[in-house]
Amino acid sequence: MKKKFILLSLVLVMMVLTVTGCGKTGKEYYAKYKHLNFKEVLAAEQFEDENPDYEESDDQAIIYLFRGQGCGFCRNFITFLNSISKEYGKYFKVVSFEVWNDADNGDLMSKMPAVTGVEARGVPYIIIGDKVFDGYINSYDEEIKAQIMKQYKDGSYDVFDELAKIESSFNGFSNTAVILINLLVMVLGVTFVTLNSNKNKKEILENINRINTRNTKREDSKK
Repeated sequence: MKKKFILLSLVLVMMVLTVTGCGKTGKEYYAKYKHLNFKEVLAAEQFEDENPDYEESDDQAIIYLFRGQGCGFCRNFITFLNSISKEYGKYFKVVSFEVWNDADNGDLMSKMPAVTGVEARGVPYIIIGDKVFDGYINSYDEEIKAQIMKQYKDGSYDVFDELAKIESSFNGFSNTAVILINLLVMVLGVTFVTLNSNKNKKEILENINRINTRNTKREDSKK
């Protein structure tokens, strides 16, 4: 019984640790914020699409773009992406957050330096993998293309995954974790009571046997 009790406790502890260690993925994190893909950004900024065959997939490097509608430097960056989309379009996709007219997106951008370590002083604020471009000028072009290819080859790092982990650590246990912890406490309590109850029953039976044994000996001695 004790072995089963210990095993059950270990299993429940592992369940709690597993659940509390899980956080949102990057995509799940930013899903609640209004965002546009590359073609939607081109349309919003009234660009002519230079690559009608452009498509997005899960394998592409993500370019996170915080922008302001009509921002000149943002438009310059979008122009650059548009110009390389035929050659590099299969390697990247865009997740864009407009911050001038969307307060929630503005708050989101203000959170990014906690992960990137780069102050968000304005737009465009561009994140590709672990690299941040705070603003855009033409001299960044080759570095941006190199970073796109680096992230395309190894997309294991996502800045929003990291942001979700940070916020999760501050928010504490998830509701599921709390439920599991309560369940663990209940099971441990019931098991403890059961073990003590069985122990008490055993002691009572042993005492009864001792009394019966003594009485039997007394009866035998009288004979």
